[in-house]
Amino acid sequence: MLWRLGKRILAPYFLSFPLEVEGELPPPPFLLIANHLSALDPFLIDALVPYPIVWVANRLIFEHPFLGPLIRAVNAIPKRKALPDCRAVRGIFRVLERGGVVGLFPEGGIPWNGVNRGVTPATEKLLARLRVPVVFAHVQGAWMRKPLWADHSRKGPVFIRFTLTACSSLLSFWHSEWEWQKCRRIPFQGERRAEGIERVVFFCPACGRFRSIIGRGNEVRCLSCHKKWTIDAYGFIDGLTQEEFTANQESLLTAFCEHTPEIVFPKVLVTERTSPGGALRSFSFGPVVVNREGLLARGKFFPFSEIRGENTFLKKVFEYTSGRHLIRLHLEKDACLLLSLVRLRKGNVVQCPSSPSLR
Repeated sequence: MLWRLGKRILAPYFLSFPLEVEGELPPPPFLLIANHLSALDPFLIDALVPYPIVWVANRLIFEHPFLGPLIRAVNAIPKRKALPDCRAVRGIFRVLERGGVVGLFPEGGIPWNGVNRGVTPATEKLLARLRVPVVFAHVQGAWMRKPLWADHSRKGPVFIRFTLTACSSLLSFWHSEWEWQKCRRIPFQGERRAEGIERVVFFCPACGRFRSIIGRGNEVRCLSCHKKWTIDAYGFIDGLTQEEFTANQESLLTAFCEHTPEIVFPKVLVTERTSPGGALRSFSFGPVVVNREGLLARGKFFPFSEIRGENTFLKKVFEYTSGRHLIRLHLEKDACLLLSLVRLRKGNVVQCPSSPSLR
């Protein structure tokens, strides 16, 4: 009933977007996997698919005061971020065995840099066990409409292509908005394209000053050396892709951490929940400190050796699990920076990957 109601009320709105669609869909049951470029992806796909889709969604959404009751009403499958979840896998198989359609964003979230890296080994194992068709919904242009770090959206088209995909070959899942844009050269108009870019540019690429970058209008500015760059209608920063513009961020962050024993985030909303159930235990507002051994939040110390499943939700929440505790740090501008710091301290690659987020 909710699906039919949504089709009547919401589908016309999303179909009014400048959408270009290719491909056909098999009859249910099938698994629909998609690259994740924006928070609107599931709604756009839902508007195009003539069958109800049971989405696999981040548990965080189930706790939202408005979206939680709605997503439970449509029987979405809750999934823990960046950690194995056997209950979610069983939920997927139940829906498919009953002849339904399951929707899955294998990366778990939207990329900070506009590049989908492909499926994880755990997802490949899941797909190998399936005995139903797998449909790949290839989304293009949605990230360019609003990069994850951006405060404001831009106007431009979204392209979605549906193709049957062999489980053993998912190379087509890889997608770069920048390589796509180099070929297509599609303008995405907006007057405040640079605002929010400080979420992913921690250091000035020119002078190397920490937290000196700010976005104003369509310009990226350094408050220290006063250098400026312009983001054009195609998304490029003085002709560079975001990856090219931020190429020295990893080395700068590594050098900075070697000489900075503690990094303080002064104003952070910290919530603590039980894991894996997610029941709220406590919350507080105050500083969070990252040092060489671990992370200090709410007066509790979490060694890096005990931090698992670190990820970001959309652009303002950093999340991790420690023991049976699920900790979420709500930051206005520094979720990606905190993720990079923790991964660097843990000895992993320093980058802001896909922000595990909405789905």
